[in-house]
Amino acid sequence: MSTLIIPIDASQVAESDRKQQRVKVAVQSQGKVKSQVVSVEGGKAEIKLDVDPKQALSIAVGPESASDEDIFHLDTLTHGVSPAQWDAQKPLTIPAFALTPQWWQRWLFWCREFVINGKVVCPDGSPVPGAKVSAFDVDFFWWWSSINQVGSTVVTDVNGHFTINFRWCCGWFPWWWWELRFWQLNPILVDKIQPVLQLNPTLRFPEPSPKLELHVPGITTQVTTRTAAIVAVPAVRPPALPTAAALPALTKLEPSTIPALRERLTAALPHVPELEALRIWPWYPWTPWFDCAPDIIFRVTQNCGGGEEKTIVNETVFQTRWDIPTQLTVTLVANDQACCLPKHDPPPMGDCALITGVCGDPGIISAEIGGNPAHPGGPDGFEDPGGADRPFSEVFTINGQLGIDPQTAYYTIEYRPHGVGAFVPVPAAALQGFTRGYFDATAPFPNEWFYPGFPVQNFGTPNNVYESRSHYEAMHPPNNWGSVAGRTWFLNVNTLASIQTFGNFPDGAYDFQIRGFKALANGDLDPTDLGKVLPGCGDPKGDTNSLVLFIDNRNVGPQQPGNVHINTTEPDCGITKVIIGGSGIDPCGSQGVKPGESFEVDFFATDNPDGHLDHYEMNMLWGLGNIVDLLSFPGATLTNTSPAPDNQAGPTYALAMTQPGAVRPIWRGGNMKLVIPNITPPNNPLFPKTCCYLIELTVWKRNIVNCYGGLTYYNQMHYSFTVTV
Repeated sequence: MSTLIIPIDASQVAESDRKQQRVKVAVQSQGKVKSQVVSVEGGKAEIKLDVDPKQALSIAVGPESASDEDIFHLDTLTHGVSPAQWDAQKPLTIPAFALTPQWWQRWLFWCREFVINGKVVCPDGSPVPGAKVSAFDVDFFWWWSSINQVGSTVVTDVNGHFTINFRWCCGWFPWWWWELRFWQLNPILVDKIQPVLQLNPTLRFPEPSPKLELHVPGITTQVTTRTAAIVAVPAVRPPALPTAAALPALTKLEPSTIPALRERLTAALPHVPELEALRIWPWYPWTPWFDCAPDIIFRVTQNCGGGEEKTIVNETVFQTRWDIPTQLTVTLVANDQACCLPKHDPPPMGDCALITGVCGDPGIISAEIGGNPAHPGGPDGFEDPGGADRPFSEVFTINGQLGIDPQTAYYTIEYRPHGVGAFVPVPAAALQGFTRGYFDATAPFPNEWFYPGFPVQNFGTPNNVYESRSHYEAMHPPNNWGSVAGRTWFLNVNTLASIQTFGNFPDGAYDFQIRGFKALANGDLDPTDLGKVLPGCGDPKGDTNSLVLFIDNRNVGPQQPGNVHINTTEPDCGITKVIIGGSGIDPCGSQGVKPGESFEVDFFATDNPDGHLDHYEMNMLWGLGNIVDLLSFPGATLTNTSPAPDNQAGPTYALAMTQPGAVRPIWRGGNMKLVIPNITPPNNPLFPKTCCYLIELTVWKRNIVNCYGGLTYYNQMHYSFTVTV
């Protein structure tokens, strides 16, 4: 072994700046690295390393923050020593490395520590605990992207907070930076770039491919590194294009050829400010190996104890935070798959009940249901009274709060027909158990999520009861409920009951109330307590312990195989006659059409006996994907031929309520006649060509079924025929 002496001259650097960092000197031989870190506060330094003089040596000088491996891939000061430079076994002193102010300042920013502090929240601002957060640096080139994780994946705390620490280096040799990247075809980049390529038909671009190469007539570029990952993208088939004029060829796609390739492409491609603003190459210049600040996106997943890891934040390249500072603060908003810890009002004190609504928290509040204390106007029991007037079907939940009191340890639901008779317990078959969920901050990750059941119980008594949430908490110590450092309810927090009305309640309006019961010392229901109808919380009249709902379930008979029509009258529909120019057409029949003739469809759309029709639709389908809305076709007239008072034509409930004889909340529909005059070209080309045509009639009820806000109950019929033109 011999001694290699490496002098360092930092005299050009201002004396006051030399204290800012130390210098690393590394020697590489046969794949092994020796290094030393020295101070240059005095302006000069000298490093001595024992090396094998028979081997070629590579020397690199850079900042202390560079690792032994990275220092040979960064744009550092370098020098080579060959075996021929040694004189026997004497020490070898090489020329001094001169550190200029320019090098010194660059090294200060080459490798820096970054800290990202953030919070994951739901759209309402409530925190998302127990979620795994990963940050990624983003680079994209043409329609490929390279996305690499920075720092470790971290887990949000009970407040949704997280911190990611990572080290970021820049100043890489471009060829080394390129070697480290793994590229994949990015569908959203494809969607942005392809429409622009069609603006210049003289250029031929290939279909998007996972392979990182770009073939344009006259320009052939291909990398020799790893191919990109295969990511599903829509198939793209550009139209036939004329032959493009040849351009001088570039034979390889690599950092050294990218600037020239960009110059030629931007000269041929349209200027698109949007793509430039999105930093898409070649519209935006791209030299990422010199990027000393990362460009960050996030991905967040969460497993709420159900065994399935769900992605709740998944940012795209167009959501990149460019050139972040060393201290970054972010708020990430999760999607509807996230489990959050919503803030709830504390429960009231005393033996009282507060029914706030149905179908969730807040769900449909009592003020949105007619006949309730918060909305005394009718129609009673209907959601959106005076508007959509929607009844309830099948399962609904009652939501609200019970006061903390011995009398509210257990409770049951009582009912009666609206305003008639005494209250009685809801049938046992109608009451359903439900599950609540809580997050326990004291439990180890990922086992913080718990889902206790709240079944219907009777303890051998005639009363079918639920256990109250406050009693469950009292029976499950420690007393850390409601504390961010303890246990926090997040699922069905204020659910009081789940009631199945189908088969248990005839159609009509009903009143509901809550009766509370005490518990024994062991936590069971007190069999001697007859219970107490709870007063309303904060309301001496007890109005907040009351709920009015209108129930409307439909009966469905056996389905006829192979038919779209559902065997029910709730709702019902059918097409009874189709007429062209006064002549009827049977299903699967054929009919010619002459100039000046009209088109008539006789049909029915009904909801009997309830009268809770929402709307009906009539479309005609033909050819390859063609569709026509017959009810809104120019010149169409629609009448209800049923006798009064059920002769409103609609075709929507809102329109029906404006027509003579309408009385909320009833619209039963009826027998309808649709007439469209002058159906031949050039007047109203309803039948533009000889073809098979299909009329599709669909009718909907406006019920809220199983607490779903959309429409569920429907029926359908269609009628097909051929028209010759």
